[in-house]
This record gives sequence, C-alpha cells and structure tokens, in this order.
Amino acid sequence: MSRRLPPGLRPTRIELQKVRRRLVTAEKGHELLREKLDAMVMEFFSLTKRRDEMRRRMEEAFAAAYPALMEAEMAGSRREVESAAAIERTIPDIPATGKGIMGVGIPAFAIPEPLRPGKMPGYGLAAGNGRLDAASDLALEAVALAIRLSEVEGAILRLSSRITSVRRRTNALDSILIPRLKGIIVYISDYLEEQEREDLFRRKRTKSRGEERRW
Repeated sequence: MSRRLPPGLRPTRIELQKVRRRLVTAEKGHELLREKLDAMVMEFFSLTKRRDEMRRRMEEAFAAAYPALMEAEMAGSRREVESAAAIERTIPDIPATGKGIMGVGIPAFAIPEPLRPGKMPGYGLAAGNGRLDAASDLALEAVALAIRLSEVEGAILRLSSRITSVRRRTNALDSILIPRLKGIIVYISDYLEEQEREDLFRRKRTKSRGEERRW
C-alpha cells in the first residue's frame, strides 16, 4: 500500500461508517459551538457597553455627592453633618442571587428600592438641611450604581472565561479532530479501494489461468 494506516485502525467498511458518523457529529458540534461563541461575543460587547455607561453614571454621582456634602457643611457645620451621618440607617445586607447569561451562571444582587429605607428621627438642626438630604441621595445613588457595576463586571469576567473555553473547544474541533477524522476516512477509503483493485486483478488472473488450462 502507498499509505500507512494509523495504529489500531481497522480498515473495514464498518469502521469507515463509524468514522463518517463521528465526522458528521463533530461538524454539527462545531457549527453549534460557533453559533454559541458568536452569540456570547455579542453579549460580551453588550455588557462592556453597559459597564462603561454604568461606570460613567457612578462617577458622575460620586462627583456630585462630594460638593453637595461640602455645601451641607457650609450651610450647617461639620459636627451636624457627622451627627446626621451617625444616626442614619445603615445600608442593609444585600442578598446575592444568581442568574444565567448564555448558559453562564452569573451572581446578581437584589438591591432594594430605595437602597436605604429613610432616615432615623432625631436629626436636630441637620434634619432640616436640604443640602444634606441632597448629598445623601446622591451618595446612595452612587453606591447603588457601584453595586450594579460590580454585578456587570462579574458577568463580564465569567462570560469572558466561558468564551475562552468555548473558543478553545471550537478550535480543537476545527484544527484537530475534524481534520484527523477526514484523514482517517481517506486512509480507509484508499485502503478499501486498493483492496478491491487487488481482488479484481486476482479474479481476472485466476479466470485467465482457468481458460488457459482448458486449452
């Protein structure tokens, strides 16, 4: 034979059918993985766009909260602001839940609305400070955005990891398994064709010798 068969390969028609079925399965799997990869990449870019927008809004909220706090101190006093902050309700624990994006498990946070349920009574003079209320609202908005931002960034990290995994599997099918299966099919097909030619040649030679003997 002009070619060497891979070790352990049985050059039979049954084996050829098995390998062809494996090739069909591998090609279908490759197509599905490619579609999934494309969808995941689109979702990834959508999330990065959302992250950038949320980061911008968060930075703007923090940037607005700081001068509002300075104005509140100027309208009252630093001690009044610190006293009001000390008796404010703390932000409650935020339970973590989970959701799926393209089959990827993503952590999510159940952020209450509003983030902090009002103010404790007993502000004294600071309670009537509208600037302090405005600063508090801006700070809470910034904190809520920061929590949402961390959720989106977590989704991006996990989705990026899954994209890498799916791309690796897709490339393995495309550059390793599918070419190898195609090569095996060629090996077996060539082997069987050569066997058929040799069998045909032997039959013709046997027939020719039989005719010579009759003469």
